[in-house]
Amino acid sequence: MYVLHWEYMAGSIVAQALLHEVEAEFEQRHVDMSSGDHKKPAYLDINPTGRVPALTLPNGKTIGETGAIVTYLCETFPKARLSPQSTDADRPEFLFWLNVMTSTGYPTVSRWNHPERYARSDAAIAEVEEKGLADLNIFFDLMEDGISGQKTFLKSGFSALDYYLSMLTEWPADRERLFSTHPKITVVYTSASERPAYKKSMNSHALPKVAA
Repeated sequence: MYVLHWEYMAGSIVAQALLHEVEAEFEQRHVDMSSGDHKKPAYLDINPTGRVPALTLPNGKTIGETGAIVTYLCETFPKARLSPQSTDADRPEFLFWLNVMTSTGYPTVSRWNHPERYARSDAAIAEVEEKGLADLNIFFDLMEDGISGQKTFLKSGFSALDYYLSMLTEWPADRERLFSTHPKITVVYTSASERPAYKKSMNSHALPKVAA
């Protein structure tokens, strides 16, 4: 059994969706980052980077980083066709855009959403947030231009890129503007978010109700 160490509305969205997609048996263990669980020795023994998500494999080893988790699941479950195969013509395209999403999109969201991690003074934090939002808009423009399929990111059809991009669209504050100005992204998100695996993932990210 796999064990997914996750947090609400974090990068675990895509990992959960893919695990559901391949029908893998897995357990979810919540890491409460607001309480600092990700910095405690118990979690650092599992993932020394202290980041979430992390995926413990059936052999007991753990990998972190969404890009690594996505790549691992794509390669471990080839019949699910989560990514082009090594001999497919669009394999390089898949790897390129996956790395753009993980190395540019994901950290840009973090910089915009948590500017206090990148500066100290109130003025500097405000500047980081403003620049993060501007860079995030540029990133989504890039994604819009990169989409080659009619309903999927790749022309060849559904892949893990559709889930990853959909996850990135979950975080911007003004999603209405994002979708109204990026019709291709809207179509990809609509198609991906209707898949049962993505629905299951997002259902688990609904914050539990606090008793009055």
